Amino acid sequence: MFNPFDVQYVDGIAQQTIGSLDCGPFVAAYAEYLSDGLQVPNNELDAGLLRKRYAALLWKYGEAKAQKPYATDVK
Repeated sequence: MFNPFDVQYVDGIAQQTIGSLDCGPFVAAYAEYLSDGLQVPNNELDAGLLRKRYAALLWKYGEAKAQKPYATDVK
């Protein structure tokens, strides 16, 4: 029977710096690569650049949302 909780260790993929407890940018990047059907790069991912990229994407989303007029039927 297949166990969905089996752990597979993969060598040669990007990992966060040893001692760093900030895995958020790596989780987001891995999710993005996998959801796009791409191979996760095996070179080091730059956490600082990932943070800047996701901050810019959130800023852009917020700006686009602020530009749209919203109306509501709630009284």
